[in-house]
Amino acid sequence: MSKKLWYSWDEMRRDINVLCRDIVLDNFKPQVIVGISRGGLVPGVMMSHWFKLPFKPVRASIRDFPSWEDYLPKKTDQRVLIVDDICDSGKTFQKISSHITGPRAGSPMEIQCDIRYCSLWWNNEAPEGFEPHYYAQEMAKDSTKTWIHFPHELWWNAPV
Repeated sequence: MSKKLWYSWDEMRRDINVLCRDIVLDNFKPQVIVGISRGGLVPGVMMSHWFKLPFKPVRASIRDFPSWEDYLPKKTDQRVLIVDDICDSGKTFQKISSHITGPRAGSPMEIQCDIRYCSLWWNNEAPEGFEPHYYAQEMAKDSTKTWIHFPHELWWNAPV
């Protein structure tokens, strides 16, 4: 049996502001916000509005509905912020990073791009120790057996 943590819209809005402030204070100026579907779409759009930057949704899931969409930044996008709701293991972030920066068929050159990762929550027990550049909350999800319910998922079942 796992514990359930109900993460509210107000908490998410607060944490989006925290993340955007941290990115500004870090002097990172993304040129595009990439939201990983499904969980990264809502926070990614919110951050896109906050920064007044273009948003690119990408279907890149390893766990729930495994699928992968090829995504490459435009040549002019030298700084990319990739957003998800939670970083459990870091595998999705790592996979999309190696896809973006790896060599292409017919092109021996690698794409030079500053890619940063951002999530609302970070599982600080990530198996390979992966840590996103920016996160607002952290939790030892594995040992506490906690499942985080985000406001954009199953909102009709959330406690009142």
